[in-house]
Amino acid sequence: MSGLRVPAGVCRFGVFEADLREEELRKNGIKIHLQGQPFHVLSALLTRAGEVVTREELRREVWPEDTFVEFDHALNTAVKKIRCALGDDAAAPRYVQTISRRGYRFIAAVHGPTPQLAIAEIAKVGEATNLLPARSRVFVFRGQPGVILVGLSLLVLLTILLTHRAQVAQGRESAPVVLAVLPFDDWSEDSKLGHLSEGVCQELITQFGRMDPARLAVAARASVQAYRHTSKTVPELGRELHADYLMQGNLRGDRQHMRLSAELVRVKDQARVWSNDFELDGDDLLTLETDLANAIGAQVKQIMFPPQG
Repeated sequence: MSGLRVPAGVCRFGVFEADLREEELRKNGIKIHLQGQPFHVLSALLTRAGEVVTREELRREVWPEDTFVEFDHALNTAVKKIRCALGDDAAAPRYVQTISRRGYRFIAAVHGPTPQLAIAEIAKVGEATNLLPARSRVFVFRGQPGVILVGLSLLVLLTILLTHRAQVAQGRESAPVVLAVLPFDDWSEDSKLGHLSEGVCQELITQFGRMDPARLAVAARASVQAYRHTSKTVPELGRELHADYLMQGNLRGDRQHMRLSAELVRVKDQARVWSNDFELDGDDLLTLETDLANAIGAQVKQIMFPPQG
């Protein structure tokens, strides 16, 4: 793969951490089964988080030239296993985004890996980055030359750490904000209208997922279903869903006259940044779902991503 290889260590993202040296994926400290090629693909994406990693680069990195496999099928299977392990959704990704006909990109903020290198390992890093001349890569501690070499080694280590910190900070700035669309409450007098509120939520998740994947990630439907009728606070929901914004609402009325209320809440200060009521009439629930999602999506997009200039 092109670019600087990040030394083996632990990558942290959300509630997950990937130990690149031990090839282990953990969620809240509990090991999750993801081994072999799927883990190697995940490692390749994590070490270049925010960048597009092409399918050809993944083939060269994960599948040796003397390995005879149906590569496209093997890679697609590996990515499916990664998404399954992370609870990710291809239609509204929070972690692994598909770049059509090119490859994949890891879109969540990644912290680490933090290289905890012994002095003997610094030589390997210096060799990989060409930061040290050839003779400086050999550590011989004999009098004053040894002191100089130790100083050079520490300088290289400091350079690597500062560069890594800058890359992590840049990754945080470029990481997309996360929106979680919570199940809308059904307060209607007709139990059949519950399908309308569920349909609107699903349409919103799909629309927001397609809106601007580089800047907006949407929590998968499977992740938010557990929070139907929840009594958790906004900070608790934001922390558990790793969300920056929450959308919630309710539906009330009957078939003759319905009203859907929705609001967008910013987690960090619990501020309601947008809200609106929609008066509904009609029997075509599928059309209502689409129309509502279109209306809400257009208004929220203006709030979250106002036109420039």
